[in-house]
Amino acid sequence: MAHRLKNLSAIPYDISTLSGPAILPANGEITVDLSAFEIEVMHHSPDIEISEADPLDHDKNGKKGGSTAAESTDDLDRLRAEYKELAGKKAFSGWKADRLQSEIDKLLAA
Repeated sequence: MAHRLKNLSAIPYDISTLSGPAILPANGEITVDLSAFEIEVMHHSPDIEISEADPLDHDKNGKKGGSTAAESTDDLDRLRAEYKELAGKKAFSGWKADRLQSEIDKLLAA
């Protein structure tokens, strides 16, 4: 299970996670998967606040709920329409303008 670590000090910490070493920035926060031993260590640290992370927090911003919606702009709408016209299907909604432009360029080159 993922845990949210909040550094209450002005000193960065090296953290051992299940996916390898990570750095907890000074006065910062990270979300990591920890072993049972590391969870216990973090609970006893006066400088680190530990809590279970929301499993739906895909963007790791610490807020409850899912990922934030992609911003819609005129340029993004234009690129989505162009992609749909060229590909014959809607673009992935998570693609940003640079990725959409890249996909359009690939379609034009083919």
